[in-house]
Amino acid sequence: MNISIIDLIVILGYIIAVIIYGIWRSRNVNDSSGFLVAGRNLGLFILVATVVMTEFNTATMVGYSSFGYQAGFYSQLILMAMFIGFICYTFIVAKRWKRINATSIIELFEIRYNKSFRILTTFMIVALLLFFSPAYLRAVGLIFASSLGISLTATVLIISGTVLMFSIVGGLTAVAHTNTLSFIITLIALPLMWYFTRSSAIGTDGLEQVFQDKYLSLNPFGMWNDSVMPFSFILSTYILMFLIYMQAPWYAQLMTAARNEKIAYASMGIGALIIVLLYGLSIQIAAYVRVGFPNLADPQLALAMAINNWLPVGLSGLMLAVILAIGQTTMGTIWNNIVSITSNDIYKRILNPDATERTLLRFSRLTTLAVALFTIVVSITIVDQVINTLFVGNVIMASLFFPALGGFLWWRTGEKAVWITTIASIVLGFGSILWVNQAENMGINDWMFLYYVIISPLVIILGIIISLIEKPSEQFMVKRIHFFLKVGAPWFGKKEYLKKLEKLNWAKMPVAD
Repeated sequence: MNISIIDLIVILGYIIAVIIYGIWRSRNVNDSSGFLVAGRNLGLFILVATVVMTEFNTATMVGYSSFGYQAGFYSQLILMAMFIGFICYTFIVAKRWKRINATSIIELFEIRYNKSFRILTTFMIVALLLFFSPAYLRAVGLIFASSLGISLTATVLIISGTVLMFSIVGGLTAVAHTNTLSFIITLIALPLMWYFTRSSAIGTDGLEQVFQDKYLSLNPFGMWNDSVMPFSFILSTYILMFLIYMQAPWYAQLMTAARNEKIAYASMGIGALIIVLLYGLSIQIAAYVRVGFPNLADPQLALAMAINNWLPVGLSGLMLAVILAIGQTTMGTIWNNIVSITSNDIYKRILNPDATERTLLRFSRLTTLAVALFTIVVSITIVDQVINTLFVGNVIMASLFFPALGGFLWWRTGEKAVWITTIASIVLGFGSILWVNQAENMGINDWMFLYYVIISPLVIILGIIISLIEKPSEQFMVKRIHFFLKVGAPWFGKKEYLKKLEKLNWAKMPVAD
């Protein structure tokens, strides 16, 4: 440990500043719109900051840095998956999510399909987010606990308490503005950490002493079944990222919170570049750490070793503040997403349809508290392997790929098809996990390839076939037309869509691009 009193002052100063700033920016939040979608008025810079700090989360940062410690610079190939996922989101669905202008992703499924499918997806996504939140919290707790020399329980309570203080007051408004503060600090501190870590590594034996040449380049040839990081795993991640980003509930909510379509669109594209850069720095830092500490029992602690041993006084504290900021911003967004779905799709629509704005705001704040307590307990008692937890949780998100992207882009995506593909994807996903766990000589890498590269595309093909043979009712046909008039004409089946408009004498109605 190399944490001085100056470092502790820096950390404490950040915690106090972010709480005060978050509460101050929330002073005008007095309705559910301000709490759940920031009044739908976020500008470009603040939305870019929120997108970046939501995606640049501690769980993935710890997981990806562990890849860097084990497989060097070669592991940066995995970042291309993230970039492709973001760019596809930018060009395919960013504007369409903004056009829906919903408070949560769940509303898409009722507008496009029916109420019963909306109910199914409501509980699926709440379960997903409740699954992810403890993993993010535990990841930041691992670094804090090892760096400060205090228990994981204590760090979890400190971090959660910080987020809760401003989240319970201002919801997404507070989260977005504190994200901006954290974003600026991260852009300053992480490159500095990379510089000092690289300097320390070069001052010892260098990367060539701890990595084979194949791990110091981005060449995938001959790496398909590599013992450390097979390229088959990276390919699985490429498909995974594409499958999960399109219907990621937190990005759908952020697109809704944008001031307009142009800002929603630009924020994702700009954010993609910055996110890849930040994760690239994290991977390289971990690779350099192996030079000085080649025998770490847990590669997830690589970043903590750099902070504890290679950063000057003051910067160690600033970097720990950044780790806190990364965890805080991601959790704040995830918590708000859970609260948004719970408040609107469960409480308002099912339990209390006549709830007033004041009642809904009060319920949202109480739900924030409940979600925080749940996250704390689970992160301490259950969640262990952070990155594996996220990969397994992505089964739920991948199962909604066909309903979401098919719903946006294909005229003929049918009601029965989305039910069958969603249930089949979940059953096959968790069934294949159990099968791989019982099989000899198979692990998480084998399961990822099986599920994301083989099973998921087959399920999508199944959905296409069922949609082609479905005979939709006239009522569902009209519902489809209303949907595409709102979000934009489908990419596939556009001629059929326009013919239906003409047949129903809607040809003169405006058709979005």
